[in-house]
Amino acid sequence: MKENVQDKNKIWTKKKALKALAVVIAAELFLLAVVVFVLDPFYLYHGPWLGLQQTLFDRNTQMAGSIRNLSYDSVLLGSSMVENCDSTYLDAEYDCHTLKIVKGSGSVADLLYYLKMAHSEKELTYVFWGLDLSALEAPNEVTLPDIYSPSYLFTRTILDDIPYLFNKDVLLKKIPLMLAYSYTGIDTGGQAYDWSDDKIFSAEKAMEAYRKPDEPLPQHSIADKIPIIDENIRMVLEEVTTHPETNYRIFFPPYSMMMWDDRYTSGTAEEYFYILEQVLPLLLTCENVEVYYFQSDIDIICNLDNYMDKNHYSPMINQYMLECMAVGEYRVTEENVDEVLSGMRDAYEYIITEGIYRYYER
Repeated sequence: MKENVQDKNKIWTKKKALKALAVVIAAELFLLAVVVFVLDPFYLYHGPWLGLQQTLFDRNTQMAGSIRNLSYDSVLLGSSMVENCDSTYLDAEYDCHTLKIVKGSGSVADLLYYLKMAHSEKELTYVFWGLDLSALEAPNEVTLPDIYSPSYLFTRTILDDIPYLFNKDVLLKKIPLMLAYSYTGIDTGGQAYDWSDDKIFSAEKAMEAYRKPDEPLPQHSIADKIPIIDENIRMVLEEVTTHPETNYRIFFPPYSMMMWDDRYTSGTAEEYFYILEQVLPLLLTCENVEVYYFQSDIDIICNLDNYMDKNHYSPMINQYMLECMAVGEYRVTEENVDEVLSGMRDAYEYIITEGIYRYYER
């Protein structure tokens, strides 16, 4: 009998201990969730609190929340080609408050997905759009959410946020990084998502990205690409015509001449020329659009010291483009569009017959 009582006491003690442990675990989990909610490095619930600066350092996880919860009236839209632009320069020149909306190798469909979110949140004054030629030949389907940007980032309910609120990487990596960046001023203000600090821009570095083939391939037929390109152009035009109250500054960034030579040697250059010949005249028919074209500037694209690979240029080029647009340089108009298109053809011919051989052997 005595043993039974002792056994019952032991069982009771174990149950109390387990309940106490459960309470402690629940309290700790609640505390962790509170910490994540209050600091909110993905801006999923609110903008920065506790006097912290707005730090944007992870475009995959912060983009959707920042579109919903940060303050802005204009956006800088594009791929990694525009990330190193100083958006505070746009704010000063255009009297606006700009949020960067960027996606690595962003297709037209994915960028418009984000832009639609922004339109639903704000009345946008300006859209500064770095429109990549590669985006205009990319597939027309939206790929978001994806493995880098999970679905809970795009919903307004907290019910599916367990992967965020109880996430070891968020707690031990993202939050400390956000705090450190806030206090040191990294990835804050106009330098949001800037990736240039540890990069080398030089001809030697850029040429590591391109081994020039000995012989070019024949030019491919672009027939199978035309429907994709045309649909992307249609989506761009639908965006700007659906929002006549928004001013669009669409600019075409300057890829290096290595990219154009790569297109020549792979037999795919005509895809880009088709894109340009279609999209430039059509954009010029829209009253709320200004178009700027930097791609044929020989001084930029044929100086490989401006680049770190075939496409990506130094922040000096980012700033140069913004300054030129502010004063109307490199603007494409109905009067000069034919000259711009023929100028790109001339630049291309110079690249493949002479320019590229400043750096590569014949």
